[in-house]
Amino acid sequence: MNYIEVKADLKTKKSELGEILIAFLAEQGFESFSEENNFLYAYILETNFNKEDLEQLFENYDISYSIKIIPQQNWNKEWEKNFEPTIIEDILCIKAAFHDINCKTKHTIIIEPKMSFGTGHHATTWMMCKLIADYEFTNKSVLDYGCGTGILAIFSAILGSQNILAIDIDEWAYENTKENVSKNNTPQIKAIQGDVNSIPEQKFDFIFANINLNILKKDIPRLAKHLNNNGEIFFSGFLNNEFIQIEKVCLENGLSFVKEIQRDNWSACIFKKF
Repeated sequence: MNYIEVKADLKTKKSELGEILIAFLAEQGFESFSEENNFLYAYILETNFNKEDLEQLFENYDISYSIKIIPQQNWNKEWEKNFEPTIIEDILCIKAAFHDINCKTKHTIIIEPKMSFGTGHHATTWMMCKLIADYEFTNKSVLDYGCGTGILAIFSAILGSQNILAIDIDEWAYENTKENVSKNNTPQIKAIQGDVNSIPEQKFDFIFANINLNILKKDIPRLAKHLNNNGEIFFSGFLNNEFIQIEKVCLENGLSFVKEIQRDNWSACIFKKF
């Protein structure tokens, strides 16, 4: 299946516009993003691409752009050409098997850098890993909802969790997660394909949800029901000024605020169920 690459020229725009565009494009179904030399690259399945919506969005912000079709067989080469290791302070290095680098961080995750969201480059994944690193996961159960590459599930396994469920609606993300689970020798992770309704009838000590604002607002009531008492849920995938919307839905569903951090105009936060 082919992908569409959209290349947007941000050279004369405000630095935060790229993050705003990513949020809008994610709501339109775009799955992966990268920024390089003042250009934003966004990728979407050709079957999900709506040119009219894209034209309207870029017209509103007076942004020039180009569109290119990327055949599926060339996708890995595109990623390998642009994919660099991600270093999260002295905590975590996220790299591909083809990277010849000796990470000096406490932990290392090796991923196959396909199209799935969650390579660590984006601020939301970076912040989620940063928050996760502060917690004890030994003998704790974890749900990674919208797992993408499976990085968050894998990190919790490295930190001691033995009972982990990773779920994503996208088949490619599901397959990529299984591949990365194998690469990191974390068989305690079970990956399934599906949406919030596919989560088994069980509760978890921790839930990770790094998706987009609208999906989070819709699914938080269901996710809260899958959280143990005294369990905590980590959210990201929304801009700083959208945090208030997440907080409102969380409070309405019995979740209490614990912490928020910010990076590059994006927000990540933790709520707890008492």
